[in-house]
Amino acid sequence: MNECRIDAPVPGQTMTMLIRALKRPVVKFLGRERANALSAPYHDWLARRRTSRFLQGLSDSDLCVNLGCGYRPRPGWINVDLARGPQVQVVCDLRQRLPFASQSCSAIFSEHVIEHLSKSDGEALLRECFRILQPGGVLRLSTPDAGRFLRSYAGDGEFLRHPNFPDAIETPLDRINKLMREHGQHLWVYDAPALILALKRAGFPDATERRYRDSRHPKMRDVDCQDRAFESLYVEAVK
Repeated sequence: MNECRIDAPVPGQTMTMLIRALKRPVVKFLGRERANALSAPYHDWLARRRTSRFLQGLSDSDLCVNLGCGYRPRPGWINVDLARGPQVQVVCDLRQRLPFASQSCSAIFSEHVIEHLSKSDGEALLRECFRILQPGGVLRLSTPDAGRFLRSYAGDGEFLRHPNFPDAIETPLDRINKLMREHGQHLWVYDAPALILALKRAGFPDATERRYRDSRHPKMRDVDCQDRAFESLYVEAVK
């Protein structure tokens, strides 16, 4: 398998000296929330321009893309997220068409993202991943393992009280509700058969469950977040 590459350098921040000088007094006068709301269109425009410039210089093959990178952007990857953080090269709504050429990627990684999309939006994203992967390219997904949660609920409930969860629960059903809802952020959850079926419907002929940091792509053998491993399901699909 070919090495992943990014031919375009990450563009620098384009914050002007005037904006920097005015930021503190404006926040003090208006309050942070109001100041952020007023400045949002400007920063959205900057993010769109930065994204456009970055995409114009990309290679048309062997790209490695980290979809929904959040607070874990990866060096050497194209980090994609709706949030316009400084290490996000491509600001993009994953519910829309991905801004990459067909068959341009050798690796796509997405960690604890698909559960934040509706079922139909998740299916559309998987079809987009199939489109932009080159033949032999690998898509690796991780997501909370709903099957493990439900088996524990129907069994002794021990996993639902795992010490690695960041919050305590009063009843086993509390943990199930947190999985399903996550304060309104989770829209559709998966077990291994459901996610594999979704991948096959998206066009992938080969989709299998994998273990933590066990990947068929060399660039994805160290990408999984250790803190989430205890609750995660890992599935890979090859185009």
